[in-house]
Amino acid sequence: MRSRLLVLVGLVLLLSSCSFWPMLSRVEVAPAIISPNADGVDDVTLIRYRIGRAANLSIYFLDGAGQRYYFRDHQRRSPGRYEVYWGGAVNDPQVRQVGGGQIRVESRVLPDGIYTWVVEAVDDRGHQQRAAGQVTLQHADTALPEVREFKVTPEQFRPNEDGLDDQVTISYYLAKDVPNLRLYLIDSQRPRLKYPVILRNSNSEPGASGWHQALYDGGVHDQNGRYLAAEPPPDGTYALYLEAEDRVGNRVVVSSTLTISEGGRPLAEIAGGSIDWQGEMNGKVGVPVGRRLCLTAVVINIGAVPLRTSGPWPGQAYRLTQSYRDLAATYAEPSWAEQRGVWRFGINYDTTGVDFSFRWAIGRPEDLEQRVIDGQSQYYLMPGRRGMVYGCIQFDVAPPVGTDRWWGGLIHESVQIAANNVDTVSVLVGRP
Repeated sequence: MRSRLLVLVGLVLLLSSCSFWPMLSRVEVAPAIISPNADGVDDVTLIRYRIGRAANLSIYFLDGAGQRYYFRDHQRRSPGRYEVYWGGAVNDPQVRQVGGGQIRVESRVLPDGIYTWVVEAVDDRGHQQRAAGQVTLQHADTALPEVREFKVTPEQFRPNEDGLDDQVTISYYLAKDVPNLRLYLIDSQRPRLKYPVILRNSNSEPGASGWHQALYDGGVHDQNGRYLAAEPPPDGTYALYLEAEDRVGNRVVVSSTLTISEGGRPLAEIAGGSIDWQGEMNGKVGVPVGRRLCLTAVVINIGAVPLRTSGPWPGQAYRLTQSYRDLAATYAEPSWAEQRGVWRFGINYDTTGVDFSFRWAIGRPEDLEQRVIDGQSQYYLMPGRRGMVYGCIQFDVAPPVGTDRWWGGLIHESVQIAANNVDTVSVLVGRP
């Protein structure tokens, strides 16, 4: 019984000792004079305070006219000691008109002058305590990092690496150098999720003052244009935000809209990793000079986006001394030449010195979906669909001495070799 009484007495003493601390105490703001201009000398003041019980805390500043500017606005605090540096910046959201549109000022540095600082705590019962004093700002950097002429062209694109409408141009003018510049997308259906925007082919450092122009392709390339094979953000209409913040806390935001459609990572495979080489036996094919090496394969779109392709069409015959470029010129078919983003099935051999000089579309016209884009017919192998490929190579001359290995592959032109060394065979070319 006596031990229980001792425990109860101890608890009462502990609770009593807690109540000795006022809700807000030990408030200090020093130094009282600052020059927030990022020169490294007296740029900030340190605000210290103690919270005795859970409360909502505000820190604000009053100018000579009594206008209130918040640094912290009713933020929840548990009991304990706190300190924070303040460099003259306050949260003062407002919209301003600039060249080419509007900017939203999120925070800004107060102009030179004498201000009354107030640290205020309010508990859950509405009880309030505050402390106040004065702070002087001088030589403050109040110039905003204005973003002017913020434009996105076009406002809709298809980041799927088909070479058509894969990217947009983002341009803007920045009024001053900033160390922090952020570009991101937000979907209104998931506002807490931000998709960072990676720009490439920029004409200058993104945070440098002056005119900027760069490309955005959904993040499938890095800043240097290297293909990452990454997934772009899901299809939808997004708000595109650009935030610019200088060294002293002046921060502005501009926005536009951007729509993504048919975006995604393109993927394909040669069915079964197999090519039907006519006359092949035990990995070898014999072909006399003057005769043809013929083959058949099936290409499958295993991704979620359409794959653009172009001729030469299945069934096209080559001579060993010809390439797809030669056929494009011979038949006056410029679409048969290399095109960025086009997928083709190709055949290569070990002494050619050229990557896949024999190329065909990844399907027959009846396997594909035809679309007219900018007045031109384009052909797509749709997701989940199969395309039949077949063709022949005539040995009008003997191949170079040492030629042995032949194989197939998938070429995503000007992007990557998507499949290589598929179903290699030894082709023996002899006299007729």
